[in-house]
Amino acid sequence: MKRILVAFLAVSLFFSGCKAQKDEQSNELIAVQVGDANKINKKDNKDLTLSMRTAITLNPLTNEDASVDNILRIMYEPLVGINESYKPVSSIAESWYYASEGRELNLKIKHGLKWHDGSSITADDVIFSLNTLKQAGENAVYKPCIERVASFSKTDDYTVSVRFTEAFSGNIYAMSFPLISSAYYGSESVLTSSKNLVPLGNGAYAFDDYTAAKELRLKAVNNSFANRPSIQNIIVNITTDADTDVYTFSQRITDSVVADETVLGKFDLDGGAKKFSYANNYYDFLGFNFNNEIFNDKNVRKAVALAVPTESIIDGIYLSNAVAADTPLNPQSWLNSVTESSYSYDLTGARQCLENAGFKLGENEKVRSKAYSEGVKKLDFTILVNQENEERCQVAYKIAEELNGIGFDVKTEKVNFDDYISRLESGDFDMYMGGWELSIVPEFGFLFRTGGSGNYGGYSNAKTDELIDAMYSAVGEAAMRTAMTQLQMQICSEIPCVSIVFRKSALFVDERIAGNIVPLQFNSYNGIEGWYIE
Repeated sequence: MKRILVAFLAVSLFFSGCKAQKDEQSNELIAVQVGDANKINKKDNKDLTLSMRTAITLNPLTNEDASVDNILRIMYEPLVGINESYKPVSSIAESWYYASEGRELNLKIKHGLKWHDGSSITADDVIFSLNTLKQAGENAVYKPCIERVASFSKTDDYTVSVRFTEAFSGNIYAMSFPLISSAYYGSESVLTSSKNLVPLGNGAYAFDDYTAAKELRLKAVNNSFANRPSIQNIIVNITTDADTDVYTFSQRITDSVVADETVLGKFDLDGGAKKFSYANNYYDFLGFNFNNEIFNDKNVRKAVALAVPTESIIDGIYLSNAVAADTPLNPQSWLNSVTESSYSYDLTGARQCLENAGFKLGENEKVRSKAYSEGVKKLDFTILVNQENEERCQVAYKIAEELNGIGFDVKTEKVNFDDYISRLESGDFDMYMGGWELSIVPEFGFLFRTGGSGNYGGYSNAKTDELIDAMYSAVGEAAMRTAMTQLQMQICSEIPCVSIVFRKSALFVDERIAGNIVPLQFNSYNGIEGWYIE
């Protein structure tokens, strides 16, 4: 797992911030499950079997484990939904509008929505849920949703007003948390209530039973969202970690797992599995140190961008488990305006850019140079990369090879992760292979704004800062589209870094599972009510 964790410099996720929990389950339990599974004929089994960690609570607003949240999403619908293009859409809230210059959001609750006990979902539940988030621990999955909330109030039984500390394009995304029932909890303390292990939801599946360190059982129900499931029962096995999830799926104990295809490649899947890939928010790029005068020349940066064989890298290094990127905005995003690559692989064009920058090849020389006031400088650099990440190291080596073919002298420097971070923070590098796990909120000022926390290269441009600020404060679809289009155009023109890929994840399901299977990065079981067993 450490190899995965060190693969990315992690910016705080807008919806995560959750930490791993230590499970009390023993390996003996897994061995028993494996033995029992050998007696099961999968084709005769009409239940869907999933997995998660041990749940300290089944209250989605106080839960701190991402694997548990993934299951709870099956029972709970969010206040505001997020679709496959990362766009906020109606769910419990059917509509909303902004006021107070974008600092206030008024949400209208859809009439007729019910909890599983038949009671109505109203504005009281929204207020109760927001108060619960305020009380939740700092590591609760949805705690970041309350970060910029200054106050909130009930306007009427089906309208809520939420006031924020500032106008921010991500405020609507903060409303994508699940609701819990105010009437169900009553006057009990949510943090200590026994009802946290007997949850009342509102989605396609309802709570049936929970046995700690063994399983959670869910049952299909008629619900007010009109999505009666085809599969009647879901059994959620309790596992110790992600590696065990992969193993139990490979042994056909469970019916589904989210994993990298290369990880599952270690197991024999001849028993039958289907793969559904999707771009996640792991973004890889090549960064520059702008304290080096050479990289302040846009022609040099453009030459580097044109020399990166992105498609070859995707096929040969990422094994097709990635999609090309031009900016730090996921290509699937509803805000993406880049329809074709700005810098397709073009070594002839790269050489011309270097000529335009004044870097020439002398007679019998292999490395380009240029005369500056302080003397002659050569295109002699290193690419810093953390040695724990195999893909990153291979990408760095490939880029160095291409650059050396057009007049650079580039070497790769592999260091351990701690040294890598230290070198970035001190500015002790020429170029570096970097990566961020980005939020679904389209805000990346941390990377390009002057003085940004992730702006290790010291990039600074007044117009870029202005456009980042415009995107940050944009509210409403039209304003966000306009602001992001202008910002993307600026990034493609300026090349503050060379965007390479967004990585892919995949949902694997047993061969007998069918239906409209469309996993999302933040909701692996999206649309599970439409799955069925053939």
